[in-house]
Amino acid sequence: MTAFYTDNIDTLRATPLTNGSGWAITFRSSHVGYCHQLYVNGALVAWTDTPVGRRFVLDADYAPALIAIGAIAPASRTKDLSDQLPSGASTPSWIHEFRVLRELTHRAGDEVRILGDRATGEGATVSLGRVPLWPAWMPRWAFGEDPFGQGGFGYDGQRAAGLRGLFGVGEFGFDLDAVSIPAPMPEEGTHELVPETIAADGQTAQGASITVEVTPPPRPVDALRVETYDVTSNTLTLNIESD
Repeated sequence: MTAFYTDNIDTLRATPLTNGSGWAITFRSSHVGYCHQLYVNGALVAWTDTPVGRRFVLDADYAPALIAIGAIAPASRTKDLSDQLPSGASTPSWIHEFRVLRELTHRAGDEVRILGDRATGEGATVSLGRVPLWPAWMPRWAFGEDPFGQGGFGYDGQRAAGLRGLFGVGEFGFDLDAVSIPAPMPEEGTHELVPETIAADGQTAQGASITVEVTPPPRPVDALRVETYDVTSNTLTLNIESD
């Protein structure tokens, strides 16, 4: 079993970059000789290539809802160990994993995105996540039509292309061609989600919508100031500002 530690890692900070295109993630760790991984909303997004690294740059135009740092041996630094994150960090309740079945009718360059309404009830028009349906490295073969380990293996050769990539690393079975898109929903309430496929020529097609009830954790405060401190009663009064 791969050694993976999330304790003794503290002083985690997310600071907006000066160009406004992302976030600088810094932290302190007592795990000497280990590389570190960055998990955002339960998904592995980056890792350090050397044990001395204590900073990540997160390319995102929104504040991450949940960040976790894990220490791991350098040889295993690219391994996804999200299932070993502390309870609540691997599958946040405000992240919906939308799954779309990739079919042979989809073409290279096709993408799928999830549209949401931000719990406004005014229609799903905001993009919450977008991924390619057919990455450039992925061949389009049915089972038995090409060398073993490179072709398809699915529940139906006409619909699922199946087994490909690194043998034994990914999923294997009916859901092998299910594309997962994490949709973050930081707003409390009822969200409408709609999958939309985008062809290489720009044409779009929407699937059936679903509704999801979300109760995210409280937003962090915008500012915290000390108002007064009474030495006699040992009472501290704080001013908490939040939108």
